[in-house]
Amino acid sequence: MEVKIAGYNVDSTLIDDINGKSESFTPEIISASYARISRDPRNIPELRKEAREAVKKARKSNEKIIFGLGHSSVAEHAVFNFDIMGISRLAVEELESFRLASFTEKSQRYIKIGEDIFIPKEIKECSLEKEFGDVMNFLSDEYNSLYKNMLYHGEDESVAKEDSRYILPLAVTAQLGMTVNARELEYIISRLASHRLKELNELAEKLGAIARKIAPSLVRYPQAVDYFSNKFKIRDKIDKISRNFSSDENTEDVRLLSETKDCDNFLVAALLFSSGDIGAEDAKAMALRMSIKERNDIVQATMGGIQLHNSVWREFEHAHLLFEVVVSASCFAQLKRHRMATITAQPYSERLGIKIPKSVERCGAAEEFKRVADVSKRLYEKVRKANSFAADYAILNANRRRVLFDINLRELYHFSRLRSDKHAQWEIRELSEKMSKMVKRKLPAGAVLLGGKDTFGKLKNNL
Repeated sequence: MEVKIAGYNVDSTLIDDINGKSESFTPEIISASYARISRDPRNIPELRKEAREAVKKARKSNEKIIFGLGHSSVAEHAVFNFDIMGISRLAVEELESFRLASFTEKSQRYIKIGEDIFIPKEIKECSLEKEFGDVMNFLSDEYNSLYKNMLYHGEDESVAKEDSRYILPLAVTAQLGMTVNARELEYIISRLASHRLKELNELAEKLGAIARKIAPSLVRYPQAVDYFSNKFKIRDKIDKISRNFSSDENTEDVRLLSETKDCDNFLVAALLFSSGDIGAEDAKAMALRMSIKERNDIVQATMGGIQLHNSVWREFEHAHLLFEVVVSASCFAQLKRHRMATITAQPYSERLGIKIPKSVERCGAAEEFKRVADVSKRLYEKVRKANSFAADYAILNANRRRVLFDINLRELYHFSRLRSDKHAQWEIRELSEKMSKMVKRKLPAGAVLLGGKDTFGKLKNNL
């Protein structure tokens, strides 16, 4: 056996210092050499050496294999790291919806945010720039005032930072680092270029310009396409239709809409299937004939020796749960990070109201909070008449939205360990705990270890 490192992330300033703008540092080298592994008898280091020494040839090889033969997975071997700064929190929501990329964002929860506000082009075009700017400045002042008020009334500084941000709008700017492979990057750029928000179109243009300069053979079709933009045409159409229907006005935080039929039995059947020599239907029949204790014993046997950092077995993915949740924009910022779940979010709606942190109530600022939210609401409604997409820049972190959250049991374990933990942000912790309680009633065997990291030891000892 032989294992060698082929490459790793290198800071671009180091590349510039070492060898200027040399093409020999392009990630296309890795993708081109790996693309030839399946059909070239030479060993991998030789293939990489040839690609390094003949970049133009490597690029032609990439173009032929990826776009000519359609082997797009080759582009996944080329990885980019992007610093993204000065974009709105609203734009971040769209960017971080892509599954096959990694994001680390500067957190409003831990850092006192400044006064940087993104002024979208759409606002300028509808002659609302001054009013928008005045409201944004007002919200910034209220944020600082609320923060100081919380400290004055004895709230911990971490609580003051975490909860005063609920009064901030989605127009506040953000910073993040993004790591992504070339195949996903091309998809991201095309989707962003097809969006209705011009901020996202600009982001697509900047990402595409960098990618095409560094790796022209890997990112060739980053432009907007009708297929992606159709989503927004459909949203316009459905929005008009839905206004004629009354809503159930459900504002419950969590509803479990559906789950895999006979979840525990189905989980046991999956375990019997993967470990035995029987068909799926026989495994289901065998699970149904077992006593509750026998089924529990099989599930708990998979958890023997499990540690905090271990995932439950992949068989747990066969049990699915569909939730409808109503969360604030602040909570959604964390919920959206669980991209292995299927997350379908409605547009923000003023009808669902706002989430006011208990700390705001404790310091007697709830009524002022509502008054500030009303100022934001009036701006939202005014912008919405001109541009329904740009109106979301005026949405506060406190505003709520409905989300369909489809998650398998294995991923729910990861979610609950992180979000039910005592160190988690309070709103998503409440959400996670409610979800876990509902699931434990449906899957008493399969969900036995659902809980935060802080309760893992206790839950494990109770097995």
